[in-house]
Amino acid sequence: MLGAVGVARPSLASLAARALIPHRRARRVHAPGSILSMAAPKIAKDGGEKVYPEECRVEVGGLQYRRCAAALVFNPNGDVLLGERSDRPGSWGMPQGGIEIGESQSAAATRELYEEVGMRPGDTAGLSLVAEVPADENFCYAAGGWLAEKGLAGQRLEFTLFHLATTDDPTPLCNLEGMAGESREFTRVRWASWDEAVSAVWESKRGPYVRARELAVPVIEKYLAGEK
Repeated sequence: MLGAVGVARPSLASLAARALIPHRRARRVHAPGSILSMAAPKIAKDGGEKVYPEECRVEVGGLQYRRCAAALVFNPNGDVLLGERSDRPGSWGMPQGGIEIGESQSAAATRELYEEVGMRPGDTAGLSLVAEVPADENFCYAAGGWLAEKGLAGQRLEFTLFHLATTDDPTPLCNLEGMAGESREFTRVRWASWDEAVSAVWESKRGPYVRARELAVPVIEKYLAGEK
């Protein structure tokens, strides 16, 4: 059953049973830069197979989408962590990236969170893995480029919840240089309300963020209230 990592909250057991899907616990890796050992080698965006690996894609509405883990970090006020994209100034979003072969949803989200903002449970003070949000067809969004070249209509976000136990500026807890050999994804980070998150994200992802709010907020509120 999916629950918190590093924080004992008895309310999570019943909460997960009612609202969330089962969890395969990610193997925690503490050595800096070694987070990639949680999964198989990354799938190349360029070159290689013309068809994206079956395990890493999903069919929705007759179209193929890349499975993409998203790390939804919330604080004690229920605000969420956003980063301003280095390739799209003015566009903000949550850490995300493709789920690799043999990787669980939460393991992928944990890896992406580390690669893009330098935080992970066990290493970052006050950060806990809470739960996986169940997959939903409304998490799909259209995207072209190399995805289209591999026969994909876009990506399906798969959100995993993390709690960071502070409302202070998250910047000092983050490393935005790009970890584990990855390129820099964000130029800065901040806490934002859900309304701000929806309005600030790239337009194509707005629908998935709206649906994520609908599914995640009740779970977040129960978690913060310590309800069983």
